[in-house]
Amino acid sequence: MFNTKEIIENCLSSINSNIEKIKGTFASLSASQLNWKPAPKKWSIGKCIDHLVVSNNLYLTRIGNLLNIRYSSSENNFSYSQSFMGNMITKAVDPVNVKKAKTFKVFYPNESAFQKSILDEYIKSSEKFIEQVNNIRHLNLKKIKFSSPVNLLIKLNLGDPLIIIPKHDECHLNQAERLMKMETFPKG
Repeated sequence: MFNTKEIIENCLSSINSNIEKIKGTFASLSASQLNWKPAPKKWSIGKCIDHLVVSNNLYLTRIGNLLNIRYSSSENNFSYSQSFMGNMITKAVDPVNVKKAKTFKVFYPNESAFQKSILDEYIKSSEKFIEQVNNIRHLNLKKIKFSSPVNLLIKLNLGDPLIIIPKHDECHLNQAERLMKMETFPKG
């Protein structure tokens, strides 16, 4: 069993690590490298990153809507456990999971060619997430519920995306790094 402080600190640390990976690993890539795919039906680095922006923004909207509701609380270190669905999603997107999961249509990345600005969009989205996480420190992350971006009937608790998003981001950033290591990846 975790507490909200641990969940929040782990989330912030992971998101900051993912931002640093974007800045350090992908910043020097050209537009052609961002758009290169090893096969027609495979994702490019740009598509991986855009998928993160699309999916994270859907969660950010839901969290933002919750922040507009006034919750009263003086305690800020509640015990925490994930919802059943949150736990299932976390397992599916965890970087250590070797099973490939199908992406829900609501999370599909754009089909257009990507420019280097996709990296800035990811950083901006991540910084907004950090801001929101800092704004929910006083809330009971287990008791506040919202609907999943995938289906209104799937209920998650407010702490679920604090675990899901960093793991999901890490999973796809690792996927993007693997593309860069392929022999056929363009060198410039």
